[in-house]
Amino acid sequence: MPVRLANVYETIMYEYAKLIADQAVEDRKTLAPAERITKDYWSFVALTFKKLKDERISPSSVLRENKNLLENGGSCAYCGTVGSLQWEHIVPNSRGGPDTIDNMVQSCPKCNREKAAKNPIEWYDSKEIHRKHIPRIVMGKLLKVVLEEHRRRDTLKAVEFPIGKGLHLYNVCLVFDIEIKDPKRQNVDA
Repeated sequence: MPVRLANVYETIMYEYAKLIADQAVEDRKTLAPAERITKDYWSFVALTFKKLKDERISPSSVLRENKNLLENGGSCAYCGTVGSLQWEHIVPNSRGGPDTIDNMVQSCPKCNREKAAKNPIEWYDSKEIHRKHIPRIVMGKLLKVVLEEHRRRDTLKAVEFPIGKGLHLYNVCLVFDIEIKDPKRQNVDA
């Protein structure tokens, strides 16, 4: 049974629940995508989502992701290539992404060039690759900075983002691109 998401906060928490299940149920520690097909997996996602939504648990601190970044340093966060690496902004600075470690991973020059000024969801979408293939560290950090930006803008309870576009993770992650003229209009409770 599909989960009905009521607002931006729930959309982000649902993605966090899948990331948690990827590691807990499928032991996803590599760049390999999670299968996400078993009943156990989706039951775990539903339970975890409910706990996240009700704030009985919170998404793990990005510190864990940064620790993984340092431990696994020396390889591209996107493709796993070892060699010459560059610090890459997950949400590009040119689009308002923060210049913090929470918004950065190490990338090979090829991935950095190809991704250019896109966020990871846009980049994978442009290559016709499902977002479940986005490496866990990248998706975790993307969700963290998107959550923080929505919190800063007071749009976590918005029932659509942007207005008129529904609730889709792709659009929710465009928060850095959207200028909100009337924050009260965007922050509508269901």
